[in-house]
Amino acid sequence: MELQEMEEKLQNGDVLLEVKKKKKKKRRKKKRKREKRKEKIEEEEEEEVELSQDPLEVLGRDIMLMILKNLDARSVALSLLVSRAWHGVASSDSIWSAKCEELWLGKAHIPHLALVQGLPKLAAYSLSIMDGKRVVPEYWRNLDPYWKGTSPLMHRYFHTDGSQTADPGDKETGLELGNVQRPLLLLQCS
Repeated sequence: MELQEMEEKLQNGDVLLEVKKKKKKKRRKKKRKREKRKEKIEEEEEEEVELSQDPLEVLGRDIMLMILKNLDARSVALSLLVSRAWHGVASSDSIWSAKCEELWLGKAHIPHLALVQGLPKLAAYSLSIMDGKRVVPEYWRNLDPYWKGTSPLMHRYFHTDGSQTADPGDKETGLELGNVQRPLLLLQCS
């Protein structure tokens, strides 16, 4: 009997050891899972921090200038509102001079104020946009038969001395090419 009892105790001890080992394994697994979850949460927080950083601080002024140069004018104008630092980059003449050239390409009229030396290019662009939204007054439309649809487009040439001329054969206002008769009044009217 003693032998059987000892065997049972040994078996019970083995069973107890096995139970203890299983419990230890479970605890280790749980601990590893907790550590993995904790690491994952920390990585996500780091990603959030990286994603929430200001691109201007991360990339720098020069790269942001290159990026903004590739955007349309409206998007660049909206980026002026992000922060003071972004305003400083987005209001750069290097960006807006290209936008002005793009806007003025093929235009017959560029506002005089937009060409003032020393005027920031952002202001020149804004003035050009506002000038482009002006409505042509009715008296002006009545001067040019093209607006009425009765003849081809008339050409007026405005000179730096304040005079204007027209194409040969233009009988509407009595101006002919080279015939300086009237000072520039149209600019004063608008």
